[in-house]
Order: sequence, then C-alpha cells, then structure tokens
Amino acid sequence: MRLPPFLLATLWLLSPLVIAQDEDDDDPWPDPDDPETPDPTEPPRPTPTGIDTFFNVTIYQPDTLVSALTSPRTENLPNNTVLAVFDDPSQANNALQVYRSTNSGFSWYTHGTVTSASAGSRLGQPSLVYVNGTFAGDSGLVVLAANAVTAGGTAIEVFVSYDGGESFEGVGTAATGGAGGSATAVLRPFLVYSGSQITLYYTKAGKIVQQTTSDFSERWGTVTDTAVAPSATELVTALSVAKISSSQYIFAFQTISTSGGSAAPGPVTYKIASNPKNAGGAPSLQITTDTGVVPAGAPSVMWSPLGGVNGTVVLSDSKSNSVFVNQALGQGVWEEVPTSVGRGAGREVKVPDNDLTRLRITSGAEEGKITPGQVLLSILDFEKALASVA
Repeated sequence: MRLPPFLLATLWLLSPLVIAQDEDDDDPWPDPDDPETPDPTEPPRPTPTGIDTFFNVTIYQPDTLVSALTSPRTENLPNNTVLAVFDDPSQANNALQVYRSTNSGFSWYTHGTVTSASAGSRLGQPSLVYVNGTFAGDSGLVVLAANAVTAGGTAIEVFVSYDGGESFEGVGTAATGGAGGSATAVLRPFLVYSGSQITLYYTKAGKIVQQTTSDFSERWGTVTDTAVAPSATELVTALSVAKISSSQYIFAFQTISTSGGSAAPGPVTYKIASNPKNAGGAPSLQITTDTGVVPAGAPSVMWSPLGGVNGTVVLSDSKSNSVFVNQALGQGVWEEVPTSVGRGAGREVKVPDNDLTRLRITSGAEEGKITPGQVLLSILDFEKALASVA
C-alpha cells in the first residue's frame, strides 16, 4: 500500500509514543452483642488495601520543553512498585530513561537507563511488560521493547532487566524497517506475556503484525498478521492488548483513513480473540457508545474485576478526558465515564495490582500539541466512578 507523503510524515510525528491499624490496639475479643460484629457464618468483608486517590503527580518534567512527551507506559511490579517510560523525541544518545515509584505512583525517581546498540539512534515508543511467571527458566523479568530510530531506518529492539528495571541488556532486534515516516517503517511495539511466552506486536506497512518467542536466545517466530486495514485507503496502528476473561483477549487499535487529505486521529477499532496469538482471523468491531462519542487516536485498554460477573473492560483514547467501559466482555454498547484527568496522546489506563478498586491513568501531551509539558499520573476511585453511571 502506497501512502501519501503528507500522511506518512504526519503519522510519524503523531507516533510517539492505608493507614495500617496497629494490631496491639485491637480489642482482644469481639463483643457478640455489637451489631457491627460479623456473623461467623458469613464470609469476611473484603478489606481495601488503601491506595489513596490522587491527581496529576509528576513522573517527569523537562527543564525546557522542546517536544511532546507522549505514549506513557507503566507496569506493576511487586511491593507497591511501578515502573514508567514514555516517548520523548528530544531524548538523544541512543538512551531511554526508566522511572520508578515504590509507593504505588505517588512519588517518582530516575531508576535505570536503556541503551541501544545502534549508534546515533533515538529510542522511542517504548512498551513494558513484567514477567510474573517463568520465561526461559527465569522469573520476575522486566522486558522492554522500543523503536530505535536513525536517519536511515527504524528497528524494534528488545531489552531485558533481571533487577527490577535498574539495568537492561539488549537481547536482539526483532524487526527492521525503513526511515521514520516511510511506508516501510516499523513503529509502536507492544508486549504481552502469556503462557511462558512473550508476544511482540508492531506496525509495519499499514498493518499490525506479531511475533512470539519462548527464549530470547532463539529467533523470534514467524511474522503473522494481527490486524489489517479494511481497505487500501486505510491503515491500522497503535495496538493495545488486555486479557478480559480466562479465555478472551481484547485488541484495541486505531484505524486511520489515508484519503481525503486528513491525518487526524482515526476511530478506535477492536477485536476479541481466545488468546494473544490468534487475533488475525477475528472480525474488527466498531465502538458504539451511549453518548454517541467515537473514541479516537491511540488507545489503551485494560480489564477491571469490578462491575459484575464479567468485570469491566476499560478503554482510553487520545482525544477525550473520559474513559469508555463495557461490562459484557466487549459486546454491545460501551458507556462513557467522565473523569477529571486530562486527555493525552496515547494516554494509558491500568489497574493497580495492589488495589483492584482503583484505576491508574497516565498521560502526557495532548494530541498535536507539546503541552502539557509533563508526564502525569493519577489514581481514581474506579468503584465510585462506575457507581456514578450505573
């Protein structure tokens, strides 16, 4: 598919990227006549872990704002730890900074650096995944994929950390492509860990493809299609994947029209498949919302156990302050849930592992702007937000 030069250039620019109670203070025995004393035949009430809500905590703010900070990506680690990376076009010296919080995102500091083996490259559009099981005989790994961009080409490079994201080593280049903005460029990697394997998705030639490996010492598997544009005048990019049940995954991405002289963010489309590797044959679905709003731009999708037997699929786009939710495993109408968190290009939604009643939203610059000039993180009371639209 040949893409108009103006669209390729524009698309490339848009691609970034509790207070604990002292047990000694407790009464030694419950009063059976106290109405607050639970019936011993009833299951215990769930105890919240106590992550406070907060808004617009700064992960990073440059001394001088020269480019848009976009597409932030965070990852949950054990012990209230969160890692964060983002796309910064001004970052040079073939390095990418990793930030860390040890209090569920309330405060941040510089933690580690990822360095490309490609001299003169810029590492952008990063994706993170924590291996909370085993992979090639190891466990607790942090894997990062990024686009190494040089004047002459693009490459999806993969790195692994064995110390919680403090140091990374390169484990190879999974894919290469033409220069940024060209029809053959590779961009926007996304990682998923499942079943002792890691699947890498990325965009190339206007479609989203995937490769899988079970050991970084071996070659990545065969390239197969994840999502293909419905026509020759459209392209698909910016994939986000989440597990939404014991046997289903959702794949959300942006579809962009290459006709009509416009490169505005396109509508979010999605697929439902039984595992991370077989979305290619699944139909692409359009999002219909109760308010008529059409989510657009690079999406982020996540699943929350709140909201009934099916839980809630949560999606953020790049154009709205709201999030969009679905409690039927992606089927039927989606509901728009307003939030007070700012919009942002490639804004991310995540559920903290240590408090499933919360929703974490991380954002940077708005679509097509360089402001806000910070990467910001907020924790919302998602249980309360869902109740407000019930």
